Amino acid sequence: MHSEEYQNLESVYRKLPGGTQLLEWFSRVPSFHDAEIVSLALNRRTPGLLTIHGWTIDSSQTQDGYFVLHKKAVVTFEIQDIVYLNLEGFNAQNVIDGLRIEQRAPDPLAKSYYSTLESNADDYEIVLEPCYGMDGLIRCKKISVSFVPGDPIDSKK
Repeated sequence: MHSEEYQNLESVYRKLPGGTQLLEWFSRVPSFHDAEIVSLALNRRTPGLLTIHGWTIDSSQTQDGYFVLHKKAVVTFEIQDIVYLNLEGFNAQNVIDGLRIEQRAPDPLAKSYYSTLESNADDYEIVLEPCYGMDGLIRCKKISVSFVPGDPIDSKK
């Protein structure tokens, strides 16, 4: 990632409620490479929730040759006032190549005929880069972020 792109991503996170704390936890802008989408709830009258299990890695490996995961966390993005949505490929497991949050001018071809909200350059886009399962983007007016260190709680125990 180029320095200017990194600075742009960092500045977007710093604008979000909870974003600075997430940057401090990961000690950098999280890439969410190989992270798993734990859940996605889209609601009409209340904020939607996108929950992702993420971590950082470095060059350290286990004896079996697997990368060691550091700073594991369950990260929840609260999404308000969705303007545009394009998601594909929901599966039993949804692993993303990465996640970016951007602010930029709207794509004129991405007009949503289902939203009463007008899109503008102050909107946020959550871009879910494809790997296995769900990918796509969510364009919305507001995002806040929270996280819980560790692994998700498995309800099938």
